[in-house]
Amino acid sequence: MTAHLTAHPTAQLFIAAAALAAACTAQAQTEPAAAAAPAAASAPAAIELPRVEITTRSERAPTSRSVMSGDELRTVPGTAGDTMKALQALPGVAVADDSSAAPAVRGSRPDDNLYYVDFLPVGYLFHMGGLVSTVHSDLVRQFELYSAAFGPEYGDAIGAVLDVTLRNPRTDRLGGVLNVSLLGADALIEGPINEKQSFYFAVKRSYIDLLLDTVEDEDSGVIISVPRYWDYQGKYLWNLNAEHQLSFHATGAADKLEFRVPSGSTLATQEPVLAGDSALNTGYATQAVVWDGDFGRGVSNKLAFGRTIDRNTSSVGTALRATSRANTVFLREQLRFKPAAGHDTSVGGSIESMTIDYDIDARNARCTEFEPDCDFSSAPQVQARDSLHAKFGNAYLSHRWQATEAWALSLGAHHTRDGYLGRRYTEPRLGVEWKSTPSTTFTAAWGRHNQFPAGEQVIPGFGNTGLWHLRATHSVLGVAQKLDRGWSWKLEAYQKKFGDFVVADPTVNYVNGGSGRSRGAELLIKKDPNSGGKLSGWLALSLSKARRQNDITGREFPFDFDQPVIAHLVMQYRQSERWMYGAKWSYHTGSPYTPITGSYVDTDGRTRPTYGELNGERLPAYHRLDLRADWKLSPRYSFYGELINAYARKNLSGYSYNADYSERKPVTQLPLLVSFGVLVKF
Repeated sequence: MTAHLTAHPTAQLFIAAAALAAACTAQAQTEPAAAAAPAAASAPAAIELPRVEITTRSERAPTSRSVMSGDELRTVPGTAGDTMKALQALPGVAVADDSSAAPAVRGSRPDDNLYYVDFLPVGYLFHMGGLVSTVHSDLVRQFELYSAAFGPEYGDAIGAVLDVTLRNPRTDRLGGVLNVSLLGADALIEGPINEKQSFYFAVKRSYIDLLLDTVEDEDSGVIISVPRYWDYQGKYLWNLNAEHQLSFHATGAADKLEFRVPSGSTLATQEPVLAGDSALNTGYATQAVVWDGDFGRGVSNKLAFGRTIDRNTSSVGTALRATSRANTVFLREQLRFKPAAGHDTSVGGSIESMTIDYDIDARNARCTEFEPDCDFSSAPQVQARDSLHAKFGNAYLSHRWQATEAWALSLGAHHTRDGYLGRRYTEPRLGVEWKSTPSTTFTAAWGRHNQFPAGEQVIPGFGNTGLWHLRATHSVLGVAQKLDRGWSWKLEAYQKKFGDFVVADPTVNYVNGGSGRSRGAELLIKKDPNSGGKLSGWLALSLSKARRQNDITGREFPFDFDQPVIAHLVMQYRQSERWMYGAKWSYHTGSPYTPITGSYVDTDGRTRPTYGELNGERLPAYHRLDLRADWKLSPRYSFYGELINAYARKNLSGYSYNADYSERKPVTQLPLLVSFGVLVKF
């Protein structure tokens, strides 16, 4: 890892208490910069009630699908070997700033995505809002990003699907890996139990908190204790016979953050309810068993049964006191078969039973991306304590017909049953593939999608239990071609239309009153690292436009993550078996922000900002060069070093303001940094 200590360590939480905590934490730690861009930084994260989803491989043509192997992702410069952080260099992916790897894909928010790891749910995919992933990088076999119009086998989301496939444990001998870097360390042990059974167990823990105590932000005055995180992943594989397999899974993660807002600090002056000591503790644990069966003649079955527990305890000044615990039991079924030659059918379903216990005492600021002003100090104090029970169900049907050698058609439908809000949705998905030559394929896909609202928006007292799901329609056209010597290219044009976004309402807290749209084109040129030769990498270029509209007021504005031009050039050169060098250059249009044009004194005598047009201005363009060198000393010992932001570009994340908003100064992101790590295999 790098030596950078992020100032945006909000974690992915799961219920309303966690969402309110995330909102207050974002305000507490990013207020100076967020004052200029409140929609992006101050609004509460769109956190959902826990959802359990199942991974399946789409039989459809690879429309809007980017596939990378774990080997090529692990050595991408600027990631410190964290496989999941490399996804930000894929086409159509935008991120908020250097401190976050949470992806906003093709005009959708990071919270609009679904994340799958080896067929099972994960509570959250990134620690501290994007600092490091919860997945052990050495276990990742393949990573797939479905940017739009994904098939019916995937669940309820209006954004994208990130599907991670982990490898099986080794079966030759007992062994392991130890990886030590600047911010943390991780370890993996694996091996056979007998001829039919094997296992792995991986654990990761930050240790920078053992070396440093606190970090003070000079602009806001916030004193942050160094964040702590840990996670684990375990798998026990039992090959019953050649056709049937059982696997037992145990995964979990936890994050802890403490900070203090001194009473005389700039932030305490701007938001008095945030003054004092604050602490956020969140974590999840999943245990499951998965049965894979192959019945021959193209018939296979996959069944998963398990439980996920999500916990959160949060306190933020006098603005929030909350505890919550969510217990979800899930059952998943997937059946695949070939009814006739040229036909592939997949059917699946899921049942989830959820219990959520929560106790919340918080300021209900009702912040969304449609309101520029997010003020906790003037918000009403609301208390809620209850135990909620809900059941959710999903079912899908997918069929692919290979009509001729050149033409294929995919049809499907996805049905959602929401037992909490009492909603049902049946949505069609379809795709067409034309292989004009053995190396050239044209694709088209279309689908309708829905998504449960953010957790805090549907909890009684804080939200509105009469909300509808968010809706989206995706359309994609693409062409891909494979060239000689491992080269390939793919060009896609897409459009997403969104509806039923949630906006604040003074009477019922929230209503479905927003919409949006995004459209763009993406080009990916790639050189496969397994095709021979010393050079590999890719160029990803995205041109897009993303807008939001408040349908109640009629006001339209740029999406928080609207970056019309995004470019990534990743190059890796393997000089020998021992040495490999890499470079990654990234560029994107400056992110939009809402300017502060003045100030006023409210009825309480507090100075409050006056905002200009929502997301009416942009930060300067962002660009950065990362360099990396890998040295394999022996089969057991490897080293890497990285130079992050090699030419010391001062990229801005926003602006900080003094207490009365009369002066501002730019807030820069990562400076030039040196990162290194040691990998030991045994």
